[in-house]
Amino acid sequence: MKGIKMENSYSNTFEQSEETIKQNFIDKVVYKFKNLKVHEWFCFVGILMFLTTIAFTSHSFIEYVQSNSAWKVFFGIFDRFTYQSNWLLLIFCLAYFMFPKHQIFKGNKFIISTMVYIFFTFIGYNVVLVGISGDRGYVGNALAVTKNAWLHIICPLYFILFGFIYMIDNKNQHPTSFWKLLLTGMIYPTIYAIYLVSIPFLFTNAPVTNSMGTNVYTIYGSATLTNGNPKSWAYIGVMYFLFFPGSFALFYYSWKLINKTSFQFKTYKD
Repeated sequence: MKGIKMENSYSNTFEQSEETIKQNFIDKVVYKFKNLKVHEWFCFVGILMFLTTIAFTSHSFIEYVQSNSAWKVFFGIFDRFTYQSNWLLLIFCLAYFMFPKHQIFKGNKFIISTMVYIFFTFIGYNVVLVGISGDRGYVGNALAVTKNAWLHIICPLYFILFGFIYMIDNKNQHPTSFWKLLLTGMIYPTIYAIYLVSIPFLFTNAPVTNSMGTNVYTIYGSATLTNGNPKSWAYIGVMYFLFFPGSFALFYYSWKLINKTSFQFKTYKD
């Protein structure tokens, strides 16, 4: 009988401990949400939004595999700056919401860089590819148009809005040096630009036919066909040497201007 009582006692203690852990977790979650700043709310909503991006990517992946060999999917999905930059939005928001004090967020280079990359997706697609180059844009069935608008308009503009709200909630927390920001922030665009200009020369018998009807592989049609369209060098050069540095300057000095304003969001904390 004594052994049974002890066993029941241990069982009750374990159950109480488990309930306490659950309650403490719930209390922490409730407390966190009750005390979120404005930019943190935008970050949380962003997580939900950018999860939809994964769904759209999965749909594109399935579509591509159905019409191409599976190994060729890299050339239709994973080497697209559009997808890469949109995935980065989810990575940033998830990481920031869960670990806002992590080393990667110190100095705030990460958020400005992410803003620049997704701004490039917005301008590069809507202005350069669709507007100037004349490539097909928002055409096709309702799902295709919705997906394009989601990846190239809605998500980019939302994250940029989030970025400015972040700046308002974090005045005087901008990177200390613009040039250090530019140096680190340009690593990714530099690697991508090298890939962008070299791939048409490396794959002259590519698995994907480009918009000009040849088998020279190009990521974004005639706009990036460096092996066949001289204008593509001008497009890429302007975006790399002018757009990217200019965008870093735009967001960096916007933050410094925001620092001088008296505007701030009201917060309600316990």
